[in-house]
Amino acid sequence: MSSDFELKVNVLPVTTYNFLHVNESTIKISDLSLGKRKSTDEAELPSGVSKKSGVSFGEAGKVFGSFSGRINVLADGYAAPNGDTSERDKEQAVRTGMGADVDRLMRDMNVTSDVYTVDEGVKADKPIAISDKYEDGEMALLSYVIHAKKDSEITVILMESSERSAAGLSGISVRLMAEDGAKITLVKTQMLGDGFVHFYDIGGACLEGAGISLVTLELGGCDVHSSAYINLSEDNSAYSSNLAYLARDDHRLDFNYVADQRGKKTEALMDFKGVLMDRAQKTFRGTLDFKSGSSGSVGDEQEDALLLSPDVVNRTMPVILCQEEDVEGRHGATIGQLTEELLFYMMSRGIDEERARRIMVSARLESVARLIPDPDIMQKTIYYIQNIL
Repeated sequence: MSSDFELKVNVLPVTTYNFLHVNESTIKISDLSLGKRKSTDEAELPSGVSKKSGVSFGEAGKVFGSFSGRINVLADGYAAPNGDTSERDKEQAVRTGMGADVDRLMRDMNVTSDVYTVDEGVKADKPIAISDKYEDGEMALLSYVIHAKKDSEITVILMESSERSAAGLSGISVRLMAEDGAKITLVKTQMLGDGFVHFYDIGGACLEGAGISLVTLELGGCDVHSSAYINLSEDNSAYSSNLAYLARDDHRLDFNYVADQRGKKTEALMDFKGVLMDRAQKTFRGTLDFKSGSSGSVGDEQEDALLLSPDVVNRTMPVILCQEEDVEGRHGATIGQLTEELLFYMMSRGIDEERARRIMVSARLESVARLIPDPDIMQKTIYYIQNIL
């Protein structure tokens, strides 16, 4: 099957002024032709974890339908704010950061899902590592559902890579269902070639006392969209995200990360750090959405962007939406360059300016890479960072 697509993605939960050019983004795909691709994961899954492959995209999403009465409940008297965009994604089994257009693409292209299920009470004794090495010209769409049953725990690691000179398309949909007390950690490191278009679309739901943690490194590709929408549906649920990014040459990055805080005493902590070089462009959207009924909840989102060229374009849009009085929300963005004082300090100790820049960039990215719980994948990611600069 081969087709052209134009996807409207990364739509803000509530739109703002159009002249800011941050309300949404677009991905254009020409002559999409999918070959046969099989990801490489652990030969033996942890005890208590099962995998079902070849599940239709729609069928795989039915796990969320089983809990829709708990995931999608809104407090009495809830009124959608002006500019609310939730209607466009209402058909999704679970709302994702990129939105319904990605789901439609997956269905139109007959993409099947790998569904990982963790039995109740099981604490997986090792991560599931899934590796995809792409050839030049390859196009692939991948879909995963991770279902952690009550009081279970699981870590899944995705590694996307290719030769630096390679071009192609890599699109990934990951949907996460954390039942009561369950914990899901999802790690992704992306080291694709300079000609790759890549998107990474996450949607998740946490029931009472559940947690979802994301660790993401977007280091390669020429046109990258990376997004997550996590619904903290019930009381005492938690979400954390640590993301590092690097954009070089004339590459483009586009992010949309949302914490939808509905339950009481929920917690959302999002930390983003990255580097823009040459003529790169980046748009970042980060939203804390305290809905009516989320009393006692806490949210914090921070971005630290290092700009190493006067020709980069950086757009940062931190958003707090609040319909509840008894909440604590913080957001901030630090956008800057390496200071002359720091460069002088390092040069006074025999480190030239170019090496000083590489050291500072590597340290920033490696601080997130070291959160990867697989030593081999962590070292491959650090090696990539040290050699790409």
